[in-house]
Amino acid sequence: MTTFARPSLLDNRYAAIAETSAYTYDDDLVNYADFLKNHGRFMTKNGYVDSKRRIRSLHRQQEESISSSAGVGSSKLPGLFETFGKHSLSRSADITPRQRLTTDGQSAIAIATNLEQKKKEFDKHMRLIEEQMIKAKQVERETKRQEGDIKKEQRSLHHTLKELAVDSTKKRFDAEKNLSKNLEEKDKIEREFVKKREQQTKQRTERVVDTLQSTKDKDRKNVLACNDLARQYRTKVNELDIKHKELNRLHTDFEQKIQMKEIEENRIKKELGEIALALNMEAQKTKTDLKEFQQLMNRDKIMAIKTDLNEEQKHEQKMNQTSVHVKNYDLERRRLSGDITLHKSALDLKQREAVRRIVDTKNRLENIYVKQRELNKAASVAEQDRRAIELITKVENVNNRRNQLMSQYLRDKTEKSEEKEVLGSEKAKVSYIDLETKQHEDHLKHFQKIMNKNEEQEHDLYKNVKEAEFSRRKKEQDVKKLQGELVKTKRVHAEKIKGEISKAEKTEKEIKQQLVKEKSRLDKLHAKREDSYLKLLHQREHIRDSKSLLETHEKEHERLLRVQARSQSMQLLNTV
Repeated sequence: MTTFARPSLLDNRYAAIAETSAYTYDDDLVNYADFLKNHGRFMTKNGYVDSKRRIRSLHRQQEESISSSAGVGSSKLPGLFETFGKHSLSRSADITPRQRLTTDGQSAIAIATNLEQKKKEFDKHMRLIEEQMIKAKQVERETKRQEGDIKKEQRSLHHTLKELAVDSTKKRFDAEKNLSKNLEEKDKIEREFVKKREQQTKQRTERVVDTLQSTKDKDRKNVLACNDLARQYRTKVNELDIKHKELNRLHTDFEQKIQMKEIEENRIKKELGEIALALNMEAQKTKTDLKEFQQLMNRDKIMAIKTDLNEEQKHEQKMNQTSVHVKNYDLERRRLSGDITLHKSALDLKQREAVRRIVDTKNRLENIYVKQRELNKAASVAEQDRRAIELITKVENVNNRRNQLMSQYLRDKTEKSEEKEVLGSEKAKVSYIDLETKQHEDHLKHFQKIMNKNEEQEHDLYKNVKEAEFSRRKKEQDVKKLQGELVKTKRVHAEKIKGEISKAEKTEKEIKQQLVKEKSRLDKLHAKREDSYLKLLHQREHIRDSKSLLETHEKEHERLLRVQARSQSMQLLNTV
């Protein structure tokens, strides 16, 4: 290169990349094999292997065997980085969300066993890689020896080249004049082309910015809508919990009321039994008292008639006796009449007590009827409460179903938007990389024609570019890893939410089953109560019939007694 020649634009362009690259080094200080061992990637049967990191099994078929890969020289190793990067990008782009779901669904036990197997495979792969590195070093030594032989052969060629250089310099001066003219024209053309490119890039950037702003506005609206729906979902969940608590409280109150009603019903049944027994006892007592009363009346009448007859006979026999006997007779008669009145008053008291007992039993029966009516009213109210609870549960089920559909719709929408964002970002990255690579290739072709003397410097700069590209790909892989972890966490949270929803549905189903069982029990008790109530009504009708028959028999019996008394009195009078 001449002293007056201007510095190349390629040096200035790649100088910044070399300064900002993370892996700037000198070939004299760092061994190339150690560099590849620390930072490189190698292909095996099970996929790619990152040195001193972890194994990623990408399940792709390896076209070349290990033996052929070991024979490749160190000059071809830098090209492997590009192929590895491209394969990783294409493979990561081909992964579908279903495959991600299948990978995420592995159990913890399977992962633990796979880790142990992968450690063993990793050790094997590292041994193979070390062997490959040793073979690569041997190949490097052989290539260096060949380079020495070639340099010896080149010395003889240098002498001939010097002679040719004298002739070529003259031709070069002429060619440089022509080239200077061509370069000026090319510079003008390039400036115009650069201006057009800048205008196009500005327009494209403006379009991209507009589209990004529109998409961001849409995303913000979607986020706001999602937040509103999430808030509504939380409020509905809280309302549902409150309704569940109220339903449990109503259920417990209803059970307590049923238990109280059952206890009252049992108590009333016991009282009914006791009252029925008391009625039977009182009826038997009244019957016995009536029989005794009738017997006493008959005896008293017979005794009175007999005494009257005896007294009359004595009076007729002793008409001529003294007044003392008359007074004694009067006193005896008065005494007998007093005894009769006392006996009649005692019998009246007994009859009144029997009537009072009958009235008390009637009052008790009326109280029982009133309690039974209250129980019927309470049962009707409980039935209405049950129907209201059923309606509330149906409304809650409809609301739950609506909330589930809304949540499912939001999940599907979020998953689709995430997939679209990932695909858009990958496409944008790929398109941007393709544009950059095309621009670099154009510039390299243009400057390679002009700058033949600076090939070594260009090679170093190209090496720096490779390092920068390698670091960029590493960062891109890290970004993709973070995106995958974010998607995994979202899916885990979604699965947790689904699990909680399924648990809530299970509890609701259990409560519904318990409610159905309790309803069946309540229906059984209701039927039992109705049967007992019908039996009670039948028994009451039977008691009324028996009571009416008893009254008719009593009236007939009293009539017969009166007739008998009259007939006896008539017979006695006739005899007298």
